[in-house]
Amino acid sequence: MSDDATEHDVPATDVTKREGHASERTPTGQRNPPPMYLDRGDPIGRYVVLDRLGEGGMGVVYSAFDPELDRKVAIKLLQGKTGGSTSMGDQAWLLREAQALARLAHPNVVNVHDVGTLPGDRVFVAMELVDGLTLRKWVKSEARSWRDVLPVMIAAGQGLAAAHAAGLVHRDVKPDNVLVGNDGRVRVMDFGLAKVSHDPDSGPVPRTSASELSIDARSPLAESLTVAGTVVGTPAYMAPELYDGNAADAASDQFSFGVMLFEALYRTRPFTKEQLMPPRAEVPKPKQVDAGNVPAKLQRIVLRALSIDPAQRFPSMATLLAELGVDPNAGRRRILIGTGVLALAGAGVAAVLLLTPPSLEPCQGIDQRLAGVWDAGVKKKISAAFSATKKPYATQAFAALERSFDGYAKEWVATSTESCRATRVRRDQTEDVLSLRQSCLDQRLDELRAVTQLLAESDGGIVDKAEKIGGQLEPLASCSNVAVLRAPGVPTAAQRPKLAVINKHIADAKANMIIGRYLPTLVGAQKALDLAKQVGLESAVAEAELVRGAGMISTGNAAEAVSAYQNASWAALRGKRDDLAAAAAYMSAMITSDVLGNPTEAQIFVDLGDAAAARAGLSSVLEQKRHTVAGLVAAKRGDNEAAVAAHEKALAAAQRIAGPDDAAVWGDEVMLATTLLKAQLYTRAVKHFEHAMSVREKIVGSDHADIAVMLTMAGVAYSHLGERGKAKAAYDRALAIREKAYGKRNPLLITTLNNYADLLRMQEDWPAAQAMIDRAMDIAKIAPGPDHPLSHTVATSHAEIVGGSGKIVEARKLFDELLARERRLSSETLPITLAARAELELRQRAWADAAMFAEQAIAAFERAGGMENSELVAPLVTLAKARIGAGDRAVAKPLVERALAIGTKAGKTPTELKPARDVLATLPP
Repeated sequence: MSDDATEHDVPATDVTKREGHASERTPTGQRNPPPMYLDRGDPIGRYVVLDRLGEGGMGVVYSAFDPELDRKVAIKLLQGKTGGSTSMGDQAWLLREAQALARLAHPNVVNVHDVGTLPGDRVFVAMELVDGLTLRKWVKSEARSWRDVLPVMIAAGQGLAAAHAAGLVHRDVKPDNVLVGNDGRVRVMDFGLAKVSHDPDSGPVPRTSASELSIDARSPLAESLTVAGTVVGTPAYMAPELYDGNAADAASDQFSFGVMLFEALYRTRPFTKEQLMPPRAEVPKPKQVDAGNVPAKLQRIVLRALSIDPAQRFPSMATLLAELGVDPNAGRRRILIGTGVLALAGAGVAAVLLLTPPSLEPCQGIDQRLAGVWDAGVKKKISAAFSATKKPYATQAFAALERSFDGYAKEWVATSTESCRATRVRRDQTEDVLSLRQSCLDQRLDELRAVTQLLAESDGGIVDKAEKIGGQLEPLASCSNVAVLRAPGVPTAAQRPKLAVINKHIADAKANMIIGRYLPTLVGAQKALDLAKQVGLESAVAEAELVRGAGMISTGNAAEAVSAYQNASWAALRGKRDDLAAAAAYMSAMITSDVLGNPTEAQIFVDLGDAAAARAGLSSVLEQKRHTVAGLVAAKRGDNEAAVAAHEKALAAAQRIAGPDDAAVWGDEVMLATTLLKAQLYTRAVKHFEHAMSVREKIVGSDHADIAVMLTMAGVAYSHLGERGKAKAAYDRALAIREKAYGKRNPLLITTLNNYADLLRMQEDWPAAQAMIDRAMDIAKIAPGPDHPLSHTVATSHAEIVGGSGKIVEARKLFDELLARERRLSSETLPITLAARAELELRQRAWADAAMFAEQAIAAFERAGGMENSELVAPLVTLAKARIGAGDRAVAKPLVERALAIGTKAGKTPTELKPARDVLATLPP
């Protein structure tokens, strides 16, 4: 119950208010005295009164606090007999009635927690306290289509059916006694007139009209009007047989349900009270109404439930509900429909429909909805398009795509089926929640359809990244987070058609984004954004801005991308979509840090994302994204230890989602390996590069461009571990793959050429090293240009090679020019260049200059990554050697000890720490 549901609805229509209290005339014409009210703080059993919520003729409802279970409850305090008799017979009868209600545990019935007795022949019933609207107020709150009404009514019917199965007849079914909770659950409440038709332990309870009337007359559970001194109920909803003095039963409850359903669909009651009350000159017929869009089949169901003759009604509420569960517009198909956000499925079909042949058990046949989305025909078209590109790995690429999409489609069917079974079979999920979840799943199906349609027009670029596409589809797990799905609220009737159009634009834009068609992505996202702003749907604004941001960063417009993601964050927060707010904030952080080079500002968005994710409930997907971005931001500010820790968590989260060797995880493993490489943790980096390559090669073969990326980075680790043969083989293979795919002057070759040149420098093959670095510099002049950090890295390698070949003066000039440019641009490569210049001076035995540049490098690394940055190890050792060369051995020892401490804490292996240990061995103990 709630304040809204009880203050006026317990049952205000059924009592006469007079001078601040309710009174009710008994069948004998006597008026019960007003109840004695309890005050805030008064005890009822173990409960403590908070407020009075409402009252009926013989009972008052309070909100109370349960100190044992730390929760609020609603308590109905019942009086057994006029004047407050202490008759144990009355109290025992009341207790039996209340205990019968307590036995009825069902998601669609207000839950009874506790029953007990109090002095004065009083009984209390402690129930769940629910926030929400009565069905009457819910229907009136906005325009409701039959598709909106039907799942709510089915849920209410399930509560009644459960009561009937437990031997209870409600006898006061009306919109005021159905609560549509803010949590999405529909509950039948106030079984105030309920009677036990049979005891589960002892069998049927004798049923006669006289005995029932006697019980009704004295039962404080009876709080509705007394008609002609004999009949109880609310007249407008009462079955005609009750006016004739017949016993109430499940059939009369069904009639009341039919009146309630008729009123919800047509906004008027089917009969007047006078039509139903005797004497009847003729059998009353329901009002003629404008059916509007209500399907004829649904009208027939309602009219059968309203049959004047009980024998003509449905055999049971369960039978009636089974009929309501069949799609009125599709005869022989089942329907899952609700009040959640409607998405478009195909050409204008309401996507929330879940259709299965009636010959199947409930929730079977859901896989049929994949027809035309991902089936044999669709696969054949895409496979042919891939083959037509003549790419050498087209067959493998399609096989990888097929595995990925097969898994996604299988998960979609499993998730949809499980959600359906939760409602249709196990009955532990409401129709409303089913609707919310299925609407989300239908959106995902629309997005899959949009992608597969574009894939049928594949070109070579799509083939290159085919197996990655599955990982870019929206995760299905998000469709199980009911709190998030419900948060934005239900769109109004006016908004709903436009929301379907918005969702279609978003689905198409996402598909184009995944395929790599960025202009259509931006166009579709802008259309969705404009319409979402027009109708005032903040969650849709957030989704559109998210897609627009992805399109902007893909076209190189980082500043506009950040703006779009930030707009998405604020819109999502206004729309109560914390999951979208978190995702947008994390993307803002990543671009602000990695592209715009501002990790300090980026951290603000990481923190915002964390707060939103915590409120949404940190899903595995959000957790993985959070750790990925946090690691990138930490790496950008030079905190390698934090970056490694974050990316280890990101990989672990990805593996929990997909499995340790799943194709979708290789990217997360490469990211961790790259972070380990930057932290100079070469042994661990090699392990992850090699594993990621083995997973990737199984999917795309050995000649894919991604293999070249991993070979290039693994080569660096091999070089520093002294495995130079492995490094050379890795670079040769990487160059061959990249030259075959991109030609010999593509900027994608720069990193491989630079690293290969560095290996040749270590081997003192100066002519080969110079030729390799000249080629890299020649390409870098065109792209990415002289001010890019990659060009600075190449320039540092060039200066090192020139110096190593004996051209010291030229090398110093190159270093000085590069350092001046890096200082002017605040380049992230400055510490590395300073360390390389220190090494050059160390080899020339220029101890003072070597120490100066080493100290500058150390200070720069400390500013970038803190006092324990793993990149400090090498310049600390260089500085120690310079001090030893200058004869200051006492100063050298603490420098080497600091280098060893940092390296050990960072996880460097003995091989990686050998240079520092060798220097320490030359120093006195």
